[in-house]
Amino acid sequence: MSQAAPRAILLPSYQWNPYQRLLAEAVSEAGFEAAAVHEWPRRTPLLGAWLQQGRPQVLHIHWIQEFLGGSKGKPTGRNVRWFDWQLQALKRAGVRIVWTVHNLKGHAAKGQDPNDAAAHRIMIERADAIILHCEYARESLIEMYRPSAAAQDKMHVLLHGSYVRQYDVDLDQQAARRALGLTEAGTIFAFVGSIRGYKNVGELLDAFMRVDELSSDDRLFIAGRPYPPKFGRKLEKLASQDKRIVLELDRLPEEQRTRILRASDAVVLPFRDILTSGSAILALSHGRPVIAPAMGCLPSTLPAGATFLYDPDAEGALTEALQQAKAADLAEMGRRARAYAETIDWGPIAEQTAALYRG
Repeated sequence: MSQAAPRAILLPSYQWNPYQRLLAEAVSEAGFEAAAVHEWPRRTPLLGAWLQQGRPQVLHIHWIQEFLGGSKGKPTGRNVRWFDWQLQALKRAGVRIVWTVHNLKGHAAKGQDPNDAAAHRIMIERADAIILHCEYARESLIEMYRPSAAAQDKMHVLLHGSYVRQYDVDLDQQAARRALGLTEAGTIFAFVGSIRGYKNVGELLDAFMRVDELSSDDRLFIAGRPYPPKFGRKLEKLASQDKRIVLELDRLPEEQRTRILRASDAVVLPFRDILTSGSAILALSHGRPVIAPAMGCLPSTLPAGATFLYDPDAEGALTEALQQAKAADLAEMGRRARAYAETIDWGPIAEQTAALYRG
Protein backbone atom coordinates (compact mmCIF):
# COMPACT_ATOMS: atom_id res chain seq x y z
CA MET A 1 0.00 0.00 0.00
CA SER A 2 1.49 3.33 -1.08
CA GLN A 3 2.11 5.97 1.55
CA ALA A 4 0.04 9.16 1.33
CA ALA A 5 1.91 12.21 0.07
CA PRO A 6 2.91 14.73 2.75
CA ARG A 7 0.73 17.84 2.85
CA ALA A 8 1.24 21.60 3.05
CA ILE A 9 -1.07 24.59 3.17
CA LEU A 10 -0.21 28.05 1.84
CA LEU A 11 -1.79 31.11 3.40
CA PRO A 12 -3.00 33.75 3.15
CA SER A 13 -4.21 33.18 -0.39
CA TYR A 14 -6.34 35.74 -2.22
CA GLN A 15 -8.85 35.03 -4.97
CA TRP A 16 -7.51 37.95 -7.04
CA ASN A 17 -3.87 36.82 -6.80
CA PRO A 18 -3.05 33.41 -8.31
CA TYR A 19 0.48 33.29 -6.85
CA GLN A 20 -0.20 30.76 -4.06
CA ARG A 21 -2.55 28.65 -6.17
CA LEU A 22 -0.03 28.31 -9.00
CA LEU A 23 2.72 27.46 -6.52
CA ALA A 24 0.49 24.94 -4.71
CA GLU A 25 -0.44 23.23 -7.98
CA ALA A 26 3.19 22.99 -9.04
CA VAL A 27 4.32 21.71 -5.61
CA SER A 28 1.60 19.05 -5.78
CA GLU A 29 3.00 17.94 -9.13
CA ALA A 30 6.39 17.72 -7.40
CA GLY A 31 5.01 15.09 -5.02
CA PHE A 32 4.06 17.22 -2.00
CA GLU A 33 0.30 17.70 -1.76
CA ALA A 34 -0.34 21.42 -1.31
CA ALA A 35 -3.36 23.69 -1.13
CA ALA A 36 -3.81 27.47 -1.08
CA VAL A 37 -6.11 28.50 1.79
CA HIS A 38 -8.51 31.44 1.35
CA GLU A 39 -10.35 31.31 4.68
CA TRP A 40 -9.31 30.85 8.30
CA PRO A 41 -10.78 31.46 11.77
CA ARG A 42 -10.50 35.11 12.70
CA ARG A 43 -9.30 34.60 16.28
CA THR A 44 -6.84 31.77 15.60
CA PRO A 45 -5.86 32.15 11.93
CA LEU A 46 -2.71 30.01 11.88
CA LEU A 47 -3.68 27.32 14.36
CA GLY A 48 -7.30 27.28 13.21
CA ALA A 49 -6.40 26.93 9.52
CA TRP A 50 -4.04 24.09 10.37
CA LEU A 51 -6.79 22.25 12.27
CA GLN A 52 -9.44 22.91 9.63
CA GLN A 53 -7.17 21.58 6.90
CA GLY A 54 -6.53 18.27 8.65
CA ARG A 55 -3.23 19.04 10.41
CA PRO A 56 -0.85 19.14 7.44
CA GLN A 57 2.88 18.69 8.02
CA VAL A 58 3.83 22.11 6.60
CA LEU A 59 2.44 25.61 7.04
CA HIS A 60 3.74 27.97 4.34
CA ILE A 61 3.11 31.56 5.42
CA HIS A 62 3.26 34.54 3.07
CA TRP A 63 1.97 38.02 4.03
CA ILE A 64 2.11 37.97 7.84
CA GLN A 65 0.25 41.30 8.21
CA GLU A 66 -2.97 39.46 7.40
CA PHE A 67 -2.67 37.65 10.75
CA LEU A 68 -1.55 40.56 12.92
CA GLY A 69 -4.63 42.78 12.70
CA GLY A 70 -4.68 46.02 14.61
CA SER A 71 -6.05 49.45 13.79
CA LYS A 72 -5.65 50.43 10.14
CA GLY A 73 -3.52 47.37 9.48
CA LYS A 74 -0.95 48.24 12.16
CA PRO A 75 -0.21 45.37 14.55
CA THR A 76 -0.60 45.76 18.29
CA GLY A 77 1.76 44.23 20.84
CA ARG A 78 -1.02 41.92 21.98
CA ASN A 79 -1.64 40.67 18.44
CA VAL A 80 2.08 40.05 17.91
CA ARG A 81 2.26 37.99 21.11
CA TRP A 82 -0.81 35.98 20.04
CA PHE A 83 0.75 35.43 16.61
CA ASP A 84 3.91 34.11 18.29
CA TRP A 85 1.91 31.85 20.61
CA GLN A 86 0.26 30.20 17.60
CA LEU A 87 3.62 29.69 15.88
CA GLN A 88 5.05 28.08 19.00
CA ALA A 89 2.01 25.82 19.38
CA LEU A 90 2.40 24.66 15.78
CA LYS A 91 6.10 24.04 16.32
CA ARG A 92 5.33 21.93 19.41
CA ALA A 93 2.92 19.91 17.28
CA GLY A 94 5.77 19.13 14.88
CA VAL A 95 4.59 21.40 12.06
CA ARG A 96 7.30 22.70 9.73
CA ILE A 97 6.99 26.47 9.20
CA VAL A 98 8.08 27.98 5.88
CA TRP A 99 7.89 31.73 5.24
CA THR A 100 8.13 33.61 1.93
CA VAL A 101 9.19 37.22 2.46
CA HIS A 102 7.30 39.50 0.06
CA ASN A 103 7.92 42.73 2.03
CA LEU A 104 10.55 43.80 4.55
CA LYS A 105 7.85 45.47 6.65
CA GLY A 106 4.10 45.96 6.59
CA HIS A 107 2.89 48.57 4.11
CA ALA A 108 0.97 50.32 6.90
CA ALA A 109 4.16 50.69 8.96
CA LYS A 110 5.73 54.14 8.63
CA GLY A 111 9.40 54.01 9.47
CA GLN A 112 10.28 51.12 11.75
CA ASP A 113 7.08 50.31 13.64
CA PRO A 114 8.18 48.40 16.78
CA ASN A 115 5.34 45.88 16.70
CA ASP A 116 5.75 45.22 12.99
CA ALA A 117 9.50 44.78 13.50
CA ALA A 118 8.89 42.42 16.43
CA ALA A 119 6.59 40.28 14.29
CA HIS A 120 9.22 40.03 11.56
CA ARG A 121 11.94 39.08 14.06
CA ILE A 122 9.68 36.41 15.54
CA MET A 123 8.94 35.03 12.11
CA ILE A 124 12.63 34.92 11.22
CA GLU A 125 13.44 32.91 14.35
CA ARG A 126 10.41 30.59 14.31
CA ALA A 127 10.49 29.66 10.61
CA ASP A 128 12.25 26.44 9.62
CA ALA A 129 12.94 27.85 6.15
CA ILE A 130 12.73 31.36 4.72
CA ILE A 131 12.24 32.04 1.01
CA LEU A 132 13.21 35.30 -0.67
CA HIS A 133 12.99 36.23 -4.34
CA CYS A 134 16.45 37.73 -4.83
CA GLU A 135 19.81 38.10 -3.13
CA TYR A 136 19.11 41.77 -2.43
CA ALA A 137 16.05 40.75 -0.41
CA ARG A 138 18.10 38.31 1.66
CA GLU A 139 20.80 40.89 2.36
CA SER A 140 18.21 43.55 3.22
CA LEU A 141 16.36 41.25 5.62
CA ILE A 142 19.64 40.53 7.40
CA GLU A 143 20.62 44.19 7.52
CA MET A 144 17.24 45.32 8.85
CA TYR A 145 16.65 42.64 11.51
CA ARG A 146 20.16 41.37 12.38
CA PRO A 147 19.13 37.71 12.75
CA SER A 148 21.33 35.03 14.25
CA ALA A 149 23.75 33.05 12.09
CA ALA A 150 21.45 30.04 12.43
CA ALA A 151 18.51 32.07 11.13
CA GLN A 152 20.58 33.32 8.19
CA ASP A 153 21.38 29.73 7.26
CA LYS A 154 17.64 29.11 6.84
CA MET A 155 17.32 31.74 4.08
CA HIS A 156 17.00 30.57 0.48
CA VAL A 157 16.65 32.56 -2.74
CA LEU A 158 14.00 31.21 -5.15
CA LEU A 159 12.61 32.99 -8.19
CA HIS A 160 9.06 34.33 -8.45
CA GLY A 161 7.20 32.22 -11.02
CA SER A 162 5.38 33.74 -13.99
CA TYR A 163 1.67 33.93 -14.76
CA VAL A 164 1.95 32.75 -18.35
CA ARG A 165 -0.31 29.74 -17.73
CA GLN A 166 -2.94 31.74 -15.87
CA TYR A 167 -4.09 34.42 -18.28
CA ASP A 168 -5.44 34.64 -21.80
CA VAL A 169 -2.53 36.40 -23.48
CA ASP A 170 -3.91 35.69 -26.97
CA LEU A 171 -6.46 38.51 -26.70
CA ASP A 172 -5.77 40.89 -29.59
CA GLN A 173 -4.59 44.34 -28.50
CA GLN A 174 -6.96 46.23 -30.80
CA ALA A 175 -9.91 44.09 -29.73
CA ALA A 176 -9.04 44.80 -26.09
CA ARG A 177 -8.94 48.53 -26.80
CA ARG A 178 -12.29 48.47 -28.54
CA ALA A 179 -13.81 46.56 -25.61
CA LEU A 180 -12.56 49.29 -23.27
CA GLY A 181 -13.66 52.16 -25.50
CA LEU A 182 -10.07 53.26 -26.07
CA THR A 183 -8.50 54.66 -29.21
CA GLU A 184 -6.83 52.05 -31.42
CA ALA A 185 -4.02 54.51 -32.17
CA GLY A 186 -1.51 55.97 -29.76
CA THR A 187 0.52 54.61 -26.87
CA ILE A 188 -1.28 53.39 -23.76
CA PHE A 189 0.51 53.25 -20.42
CA ALA A 190 -1.26 51.27 -17.71
CA PHE A 191 -1.18 50.93 -13.95
CA VAL A 192 -3.25 47.97 -12.69
CA GLY A 193 -3.70 46.96 -9.05
CA SER A 194 -4.74 48.24 -5.65
CA ILE A 195 -3.92 51.93 -5.17
CA ARG A 196 -2.08 52.63 -1.93
CA GLY A 197 0.13 55.45 -0.77
CA TYR A 198 3.44 53.66 -1.28
CA LYS A 199 2.54 52.91 -4.91
CA ASN A 200 2.87 56.61 -5.72
CA VAL A 201 0.16 56.73 -8.40
CA GLY A 202 -0.38 60.48 -7.96
CA GLU A 203 3.21 61.12 -9.03
CA LEU A 204 2.60 58.95 -12.10
CA LEU A 205 -0.24 61.23 -13.18
CA ASP A 206 1.97 64.28 -12.70
CA ALA A 207 4.84 62.67 -14.62
CA PHE A 208 2.57 61.64 -17.48
CA MET A 209 1.25 65.18 -17.89
CA ARG A 210 4.83 66.47 -18.14
CA VAL A 211 5.83 64.21 -21.06
CA ASP A 212 6.44 66.46 -24.08
CA GLU A 213 6.15 63.88 -26.85
CA LEU A 214 2.61 62.69 -26.10
CA SER A 215 -0.11 62.94 -28.74
CA SER A 216 -3.85 63.37 -28.32
CA ASP A 217 -4.25 59.61 -28.93
CA ASP A 218 -1.96 58.57 -26.06
CA ARG A 219 -3.48 57.44 -22.78
CA LEU A 220 -2.64 56.69 -19.16
CA PHE A 221 -5.04 54.05 -17.80
CA ILE A 222 -5.20 53.77 -14.00
CA ALA A 223 -7.23 50.81 -12.78
CA GLY A 224 -7.72 49.53 -9.24
CA ARG A 225 -9.42 50.24 -5.93
CA PRO A 226 -7.93 53.05 -3.82
CA TYR A 227 -7.05 52.36 -0.17
CA PRO A 228 -8.16 54.51 1.59
CA PRO A 229 -10.84 56.08 -0.65
CA LYS A 230 -9.26 59.54 -0.29
CA PHE A 231 -6.57 58.46 -2.75
CA GLY A 232 -9.30 58.05 -5.35
CA ARG A 233 -10.58 61.59 -4.83
CA LYS A 234 -7.06 62.95 -5.19
CA LEU A 235 -6.56 61.04 -8.45
CA GLU A 236 -9.89 62.25 -9.84
CA LYS A 237 -8.87 65.84 -9.17
CA LEU A 238 -5.52 65.34 -10.92
CA ALA A 239 -7.04 63.42 -13.84
CA SER A 240 -9.53 66.22 -14.51
CA GLN A 241 -6.58 68.27 -15.80
CA ASP A 242 -5.89 65.92 -18.73
CA LYS A 243 -8.49 64.09 -20.83
CA ARG A 244 -5.89 61.51 -21.82
CA ILE A 245 -5.96 60.04 -18.29
CA VAL A 246 -8.50 57.25 -17.82
CA LEU A 247 -9.51 56.13 -14.32
CA GLU A 248 -11.30 52.94 -13.31
CA LEU A 249 -11.21 53.13 -9.52
CA ASP A 250 -12.65 49.84 -8.38
CA ARG A 251 -11.56 46.27 -7.74
CA LEU A 252 -11.06 44.62 -11.09
CA PRO A 253 -12.49 41.27 -12.19
CA GLU A 254 -9.81 39.08 -13.71
CA GLU A 255 -11.27 39.51 -17.21
CA GLN A 256 -11.12 43.30 -16.98
CA ARG A 257 -7.55 43.25 -15.67
CA THR A 258 -6.58 41.09 -18.65
CA ARG A 259 -8.28 43.48 -21.11
CA ILE A 260 -6.46 46.49 -19.71
CA LEU A 261 -3.07 44.81 -19.77
CA ARG A 262 -3.61 43.55 -23.30
CA ALA A 263 -4.81 46.99 -24.44
CA SER A 264 -1.68 48.65 -23.06
CA ASP A 265 1.74 49.08 -24.62
CA ALA A 266 3.65 49.28 -21.32
CA VAL A 267 2.91 48.89 -17.62
CA VAL A 268 4.08 51.54 -15.15
CA LEU A 269 4.86 50.72 -11.50
CA PRO A 270 5.82 54.05 -9.90
CA PHE A 271 6.35 52.62 -6.40
CA ARG A 272 8.44 54.47 -3.84
CA ASP A 273 8.81 51.34 -1.69
CA ILE A 274 9.17 47.91 -3.25
CA LEU A 275 10.97 44.65 -2.59
CA THR A 276 9.48 42.19 -5.05
CA SER A 277 6.62 42.77 -7.47
CA GLY A 278 4.09 40.26 -8.69
CA SER A 279 2.66 43.12 -10.79
CA ALA A 280 5.91 43.31 -12.75
CA ILE A 281 5.86 39.56 -13.38
CA LEU A 282 2.21 39.83 -14.39
CA ALA A 283 3.04 42.52 -16.97
CA LEU A 284 5.89 40.46 -18.43
CA SER A 285 3.60 37.42 -18.59
CA HIS A 286 1.23 39.46 -20.75
CA GLY A 287 4.11 40.49 -22.99
CA ARG A 288 4.25 44.06 -21.74
CA PRO A 289 7.46 45.97 -20.91
CA VAL A 290 7.70 47.48 -17.45
CA ILE A 291 8.57 51.00 -16.31
CA ALA A 292 9.63 50.90 -12.66
CA PRO A 293 12.11 52.30 -10.12
CA ALA A 294 15.50 50.63 -9.81
CA MET A 295 14.68 49.34 -6.33
CA GLY A 296 14.53 46.07 -4.43
CA CYS A 297 14.69 42.92 -6.50
CA LEU A 298 13.69 44.62 -9.75
CA PRO A 299 17.19 45.39 -11.16
CA SER A 300 18.33 41.80 -10.67
CA THR A 301 15.16 39.95 -11.65
CA LEU A 302 13.69 41.91 -14.59
CA PRO A 303 15.16 41.52 -18.10
CA ALA A 304 17.11 44.52 -19.38
CA GLY A 305 15.59 44.36 -22.85
CA ALA A 306 12.03 44.61 -21.55
CA THR A 307 12.23 47.24 -18.83
CA PHE A 308 12.82 50.92 -18.20
CA LEU A 309 14.31 51.28 -14.71
CA TYR A 310 14.72 54.79 -13.34
CA ASP A 311 16.28 56.37 -10.25
CA PRO A 312 13.35 57.10 -7.90
CA ASP A 313 15.35 59.81 -6.12
CA ALA A 314 16.18 61.75 -9.29
CA GLU A 315 13.88 64.66 -10.13
CA GLY A 316 11.95 64.09 -13.34
CA ALA A 317 13.22 60.51 -13.72
CA LEU A 318 9.76 58.97 -14.12
CA THR A 319 8.81 61.51 -16.80
CA GLU A 320 12.06 60.76 -18.63
CA ALA A 321 11.37 57.01 -18.44
CA LEU A 322 7.91 57.56 -19.96
CA GLN A 323 9.49 59.63 -22.73
CA GLN A 324 12.02 56.89 -23.43
CA ALA A 325 9.25 54.32 -23.58
CA LYS A 326 7.22 56.50 -25.93
CA ALA A 327 10.16 56.60 -28.36
CA ALA A 328 11.01 52.88 -28.07
CA ASP A 329 9.85 49.83 -30.02
CA LEU A 330 7.47 48.65 -27.33
CA ALA A 331 6.15 45.78 -29.43
CA GLU A 332 9.62 44.25 -29.70
CA MET A 333 10.25 44.86 -26.00
CA GLY A 334 6.94 43.14 -25.29
CA ARG A 335 8.07 40.05 -27.18
CA ARG A 336 11.22 39.98 -25.05
CA ALA A 337 9.11 40.38 -21.92
CA ARG A 338 6.95 37.41 -22.84
CA ALA A 339 9.98 35.29 -23.76
CA TYR A 340 11.54 35.99 -20.39
CA ALA A 341 8.32 35.20 -18.52
CA GLU A 342 8.21 31.81 -20.20
CA THR A 343 11.62 30.97 -18.68
CA ILE A 344 10.51 31.41 -15.06
CA ASP A 345 8.36 28.31 -14.97
CA TRP A 346 6.85 27.10 -11.70
CA GLY A 347 8.22 23.55 -12.15
CA PRO A 348 11.82 24.11 -10.93
CA ILE A 349 10.60 26.59 -8.31
CA ALA A 350 8.17 23.99 -6.97
CA GLU A 351 10.91 21.34 -6.79
CA GLN A 352 13.04 23.69 -4.68
CA THR A 353 10.06 24.62 -2.51
CA ALA A 354 9.10 20.98 -1.94
CA ALA A 355 12.70 20.27 -0.88
CA LEU A 356 12.39 23.00 1.77
CA TYR A 357 9.07 21.51 2.90
CA ARG A 358 10.80 18.18 3.45
CA GLY A 359 13.65 19.79 5.38
